[in-house]
Amino acid sequence: MAFLYEHILRPCLFQLETEKAHDLGVRSLEIIGRSRLARTTLKYFLQTQTTPASVFGLSFPNVIGQAAGLDKDGRFPAASEALGFGHTEVGTVTPVAQSGNDKPRLFRVPIDEALVNRMGFNNSGAENLVKNLEKGYPQRARSIPLGINIGKGRETPLDCALDDYRKSFNIVADQADYITVNISSPNTPGLRNLHHEEHLFPFLSGIKDTRKEWANRNNQVCPPCLIKISPDEDFKSIENIIGLISDLGFDGVIACNTSINQSLLNDSHSRKAGGISGKPIGTQSSNIIRFISKLTSGNLPIIGCGGVYNHDSAQEKLDAGASLLQIYTGFIYKGPCLPTELTKSLSNQNNLLI
Repeated sequence: MAFLYEHILRPCLFQLETEKAHDLGVRSLEIIGRSRLARTTLKYFLQTQTTPASVFGLSFPNVIGQAAGLDKDGRFPAASEALGFGHTEVGTVTPVAQSGNDKPRLFRVPIDEALVNRMGFNNSGAENLVKNLEKGYPQRARSIPLGINIGKGRETPLDCALDDYRKSFNIVADQADYITVNISSPNTPGLRNLHHEEHLFPFLSGIKDTRKEWANRNNQVCPPCLIKISPDEDFKSIENIIGLISDLGFDGVIACNTSINQSLLNDSHSRKAGGISGKPIGTQSSNIIRFISKLTSGNLPIIGCGGVYNHDSAQEKLDAGASLLQIYTGFIYKGPCLPTELTKSLSNQNNLLI
């Protein structure tokens, strides 16, 4: 299957405009997710539980997850499970539907095995996401954890951002195994200002209150809550962010989102406004994971994201202190066998070390 993707399917997809290819992939995976036969066949060949993990109170059959952004509206999580992912994260979702930024807004950089995107949280809204999950991937049918990634609307002023996150949180929490608070996309104007201390403390305190209110109102434990951070913050800023995350009782961090550092791309002609993902941000992401792990003595769970595309890049992040990993761009370039290939290779490495 890997040979088929690399030599036949990917060349065909890469002839299409990038977002059109993405939309075609989403539709195809949605169809697969609806077919019991297709899911069963894929699971037979691809699903594996050779690197199980227990993180923030959840059990993961393996450490390789699907990053947010690939399935914004929760259209194919059942297919993601069948492809061998150990968890999947849907979104980013906002309280109401929005179209995102103007097209074109998604670009390939093949020489760097990278993507550049300026999507702008295009999604169908939190309530539509919940409907999709209730219909196609209810909690009773899951064998992997599902995270829901939430953000603020493009037109929402930064001072009102907390209101958007609260609304989305309360809409999606019943369907989430964990929730990710995305404050790090570079494609929503002003969003990354939430990293700054004058905004961050009241914002995170508000999210903490929202969690407590939800738990009291529903008489149940709130889903674990993670914060997704930018790779473009310096270590002093990250230290402040992690201090607040820890003090306010958040369950973990995702390191990292996309980078706006255009110098990471070797292909100068592909330097466009937007966030860079894939191989070029791998080292940057690993360095931040290592810093956070040392800063917290390994006590704050970290999901490593950014530049995971083969065994070595995955092992590097685990060695740096990540508990789980997520892939997006690597999946686009390497194909649907990547989750299983990574899981098996990591398992073989661990067996050799025993």
